[in-house]
Amino acid sequence: MEYDTNYWMGNKSKLLSEYEKHLKKNEKILNLLTKKLESILSDSDCNAQIKGRIKSFEAFYRKLLTRSQHGIIDKPFDTITDIIAARIVVPFLEDLDSVEKLIIDDFQVVETEYKSRELSIREFGYDSIHLLIKIPEYIAHKVKSSKDMKIEIQLRTILQDAWAEVEHELIYKTSIDYVEDTIRRKMIAVNATLSLGDTIFQEIREYQRKRYNDIQGRHSKLMDKVSTIPEKTGKIKIETNIVTNDRSDKIDGKTQATPLNVRKDVKHGLNDLFVEAMNAHLENRLTDAIKLYTQLILVSPNHYIYNHRGLVYFTLSEYEKAIDDFTTAIHMSPKDTRVYTNRGLTYRMLKRYGESLKDFNKSLELNPLWPDTFYGRSLTYYDLGDIQHALEDCDKAISIKPDFKQAVRFKQFILNQQMN
Repeated sequence: MEYDTNYWMGNKSKLLSEYEKHLKKNEKILNLLTKKLESILSDSDCNAQIKGRIKSFEAFYRKLLTRSQHGIIDKPFDTITDIIAARIVVPFLEDLDSVEKLIIDDFQVVETEYKSRELSIREFGYDSIHLLIKIPEYIAHKVKSSKDMKIEIQLRTILQDAWAEVEHELIYKTSIDYVEDTIRRKMIAVNATLSLGDTIFQEIREYQRKRYNDIQGRHSKLMDKVSTIPEKTGKIKIETNIVTNDRSDKIDGKTQATPLNVRKDVKHGLNDLFVEAMNAHLENRLTDAIKLYTQLILVSPNHYIYNHRGLVYFTLSEYEKAIDDFTTAIHMSPKDTRVYTNRGLTYRMLKRYGESLKDFNKSLELNPLWPDTFYGRSLTYYDLGDIQHALEDCDKAISIKPDFKQAVRFKQFILNQQMN
């Protein structure tokens, strides 16, 4: 028997009956597969959305007729492999690689198709990764299905998914065989814009990740510097990498920071100058950071810049200058909890414990969930010999931020002291 297009056109009702016979089973398979994918992705850092669908009979039938024009099909429900399909939509391009690896590790992948690689430079379409997997044995056993059944898993970014949905409505569902050149150019332009958007989003993510890691590193150094343990035991060395080739002027006997000379051929916007100052700060080019922050203050003073410059002075152990900057920042913005904490830490370094506790208390009044403040106050209580309150504040810091390594280390230090 010739199972060609004419045969299937004459047996549509038979196909529909077979399709409906397996529909409930397919829905169970999709539900179990979705739960399995949710379990796999829950352990990853990827913020993925999982969508699932059973191909409608009309879509299945249309695809069968198209395929049968190119060859004989005697087992349509085996040949059309995307009757059951799951789609995983992720925010960024790099997430596609991560999720693909997870799928390969947990399923038997029999075929991988990269849609964008099939298109010439003159064509438009959408990027998408299609993985054809064998149904997991435990699912096949549970629903009494053939172990050879195939299921499709599609991987897309949010922008790729948006494009595919719109393109499906505009082109595929309208059954347009020919797309006019004007429309084609517009489609290509939109597709290129979305592809560029994915690339830019990925670059921004990588930049933010690097900046976050830099900031965390700076925060860790700050917490190490104020830590009681290296002060008491001398076992931990704090590196500040202070730049020594400082250029400065003396006015009335006091050293004044000289703003860096900005190249005359480049006009820095304030945002560019702030980024330059932040980069110098994060890279531990502290002298340059001071000068750049000072230049910003001369042009457009605000409490953020005073706070940042104060942190640099703190790192350089120039505590009086740090206090002056933190105090100015507080006058300009009296509700920024971080500045009170920073000034409290600085007062403690000068052993001005009463003023230190006052600032920590004010900081916690404004924000009772700031772990640095509890840690700073814990250190201060310890310096004052109030071990019980020191331990309580240390516990609060850890409860808010369980991976606060300095607080965890300090708590162990206190407990060890009590045992001895």
